[in-house]
Amino acid sequence: MKQFLFLLCLMSMTLASAQVKWMTMNDALAAQKKEPRKILFKTYTKSCPNCKWMDKHAFAKADIAQFINTTYYPVSFDAEGKESITYKSKTYGNKQYQKFPGAQHDFAEAMQIFEYPTIIFFDQKGNVIQPIPGKLDAKKLEIYITMLSDDTYKSIRTGKDWADYQASFNYQLQD
Repeated sequence: MKQFLFLLCLMSMTLASAQVKWMTMNDALAAQKKEPRKILFKTYTKSCPNCKWMDKHAFAKADIAQFINTTYYPVSFDAEGKESITYKSKTYGNKQYQKFPGAQHDFAEAMQIFEYPTIIFFDQKGNVIQPIPGKLDAKKLEIYITMLSDDTYKSIRTGKDWADYQASFNYQLQD
């Protein structure tokens, strides 16, 4: 019985530690200056059911969370929130937040985010690589996070290249 309780406790600690460690965009950009790494920028709104679904079914997978934490600076951004972001020497906010709490944040507008969820990948210097709009299941998310982590995306030039890449993809983060 004691062994069972010990294993149960150990498993719960492992699961608790296997979560994406979200940060703000300002923190991620500051961290990039010390240790260059790409940024995975997840946008959501509080009323978005697909955003909540992705949190529960894609980002919550332990292997995916661990991969994201070690490969990227993961940012979670409320596109209707009031967080201040300084990006490329310009500060963005949500001037309409007090009047209209559901108003779109200026940074979401600048990044041309009009669908939630949207994930934007930034390179090690903070430049946009690619936005990925829409709900992704764990398998689709794995394709994107691995392809963009090792620059494989640079060799995908056509729709056929993309289809071939997806068809031959070797899933490794599906616990």
